Amino acid sequence: MYSYEDPVFRQKEVLFPDYIPDHLPHREKEIKAISSIINSALKNPESISNIFIFGPPGTGKTASVKFIFRKLEEETAAFPVYINCFRINTRMGVVYAVIFEFFRKVRPTRRIPSRRGVAYDELFDLLVSELKKSRVFPVICLDEVDHLLPRGSEVLYDLSRLREESIPVQLIMITNDQFVFMNVDPRIKSSLRPVEEIPYRAYTIDEMKEIIRIRVEFAFQKGVVDEEAVEYLAEVACEMGGDVRIARETLLRAGELARQDGKFRVTVEHIKQALSESQFAKAKSIVEQLSSKERKIISLIPENGIFYPEFYELYRRVYPSGVRDRMLRYYLERLAKYGLITMERRGIGGSYFIRLNVPRRIFTQL
Repeated sequence: MYSYEDPVFRQKEVLFPDYIPDHLPHREKEIKAISSIINSALKNPESISNIFIFGPPGTGKTASVKFIFRKLEEETAAFPVYINCFRINTRMGVVYAVIFEFFRKVRPTRRIPSRRGVAYDELFDLLVSELKKSRVFPVICLDEVDHLLPRGSEVLYDLSRLREESIPVQLIMITNDQFVFMNVDPRIKSSLRPVEEIPYRAYTIDEMKEIIRIRVEFAFQKGVVDEEAVEYLAEVACEMGGDVRIARETLLRAGELARQDGKFRVTVEHIKQALSESQFAKAKSIVEQLSSKERKIISLIPENGIFYPEFYELYRRVYPSGVRDRMLRYYLERLAKYGLITMERRGIGGSYFIRLNVPRRIFTQL
């Protein structure tokens, strides 16, 4: 029987976003610290600490937690739930996500309840009832928790107060912003205590090279990726904040480009082209997920930037029945969190200058 061997890739899935390796180099200390806090809570549910993980994008925060969750499911009675708050950022959405995972993992023979037409209190009471009966230990990860704030922040209070119902629950909150809870209601912050902080630093150039080489070893056929390409990619990834995701996505696209041109060798030129394409694709993907209000707002920002007072006048002129000042600022802050725009104070009056971080042609392709 004929069998095809890819001349470029050996295990392409090693470069996919959901792939979690068996070892995360240069994150052993952080993984050990997080695991220790979880194991301590498993042994003594009376002394649970929540976990706050922060650091630059692409530094292994999410991968570390998913790595630990895989071990928890294999080796303990914990009930780990991973929620990405970029996608699920409401009080109702988070609680339903926990219920959905509970029925999928703990009650697989029972029908998953519908959320349609169900009030929040009713849904939360169902969660409390099921967790009490099951006696599982939920460990809930809220990744990109900043997207839950401020509007969905009440769910943090609700989940933390489960302990008052004799339900041991541990929250793991991940964000790029160390000060994300600065303006959160003190009542909610108090409910989250005690909290253990786990900071993640950006990878060094040598660490980035090693991580890339390991991915190359498993993902590509031997000798396909030039060492110069590895070193160039590591330098660029570090210049962009030490983001491993950039390196991984670039390697995947560079390999596809090498296969397309028939040379079956990944060079620096492939890396350069892939970097350009992947950054555009990532920004386009985020823009596609924006609400209609957010799209209208960002599409009005000129390429050379604009001060907020002038932008507000422009927005009200184009959309007379659109959102008012306070909500417009709220949506702009969300766009800044997504990395699509930058807002910086300028001048004596300290007015915000808004600058677009993505090419305008993205909006014409939606």
